[in-house]
Amino acid sequence: NTSECGCVESVETASMIMLSGRQNGAEWCLASLSEAETCRPLLSVEEASRAMSLPVGSLRDRYVVSRGVCRDLLARCIGRDAGLLRFTETSEGKPMLEDGDGWDFNVSHSGDYVLVSARRGRVGVDLEKIREVREMEKILKRYFHTDEITAWLEVADDRKADVFFRLWTAREAAMKCVGLGLARGLSITRVDPRFVVTDCAAAKVGETTVHLSALSAPAGYVMSLAVDEADSARFLRDP
Repeated sequence: NTSECGCVESVETASMIMLSGRQNGAEWCLASLSEAETCRPLLSVEEASRAMSLPVGSLRDRYVVSRGVCRDLLARCIGRDAGLLRFTETSEGKPMLEDGDGWDFNVSHSGDYVLVSARRGRVGVDLEKIREVREMEKILKRYFHTDEITAWLEVADDRKADVFFRLWTAREAAMKCVGLGLARGLSITRVDPRFVVTDCAAAKVGETTVHLSALSAPAGYVMSLAVDEADSARFLRDP
């Protein structure tokens, strides 16, 4: 299947992968926490030890699946053995691949799933389970751009939660793409409000413009991907 953004999607590209695709030069895949045992053999000795130190249950499974799927995807993208990949962190605390030849990756998790993306160039993803949020409008008015708030106010009440998390995942993906966390990124991030009604738009984080794509997600979830592309600016409205 191909989305309006040109995202090619497939099911079961690897035994542990539930859904995967390619978007704007980024490879992405979604896996269930139920695949923890399938992912475990891919972990390094240090990662396996760390996993065993975590409580049995979703916390341990999330760690194992996140690391396993990340290694599997990067290995397939770069052409290396998954077990030989080594990781480090940027000064902002963002994980990165040692000797990655320009490859970036990003991981997100929510509910029963883990989302991973890799790209030669900066990339960010966010996955959220749609749920009720107390004082949703208050959060929007405190952290979101006025254009985003207006777009949210215009949708029907039964779509308010969906649109809130669509905008939230777009913001998080954009911030993660440029290497910023919530503390530094929230106040300087702006999503094109058209992302509420289209699968392709843009966002600005400070002076950096990124291209946004909505990814096909399981029922009850929202997924967004952001890549750093120079031509993304054509999707963004003038101030």
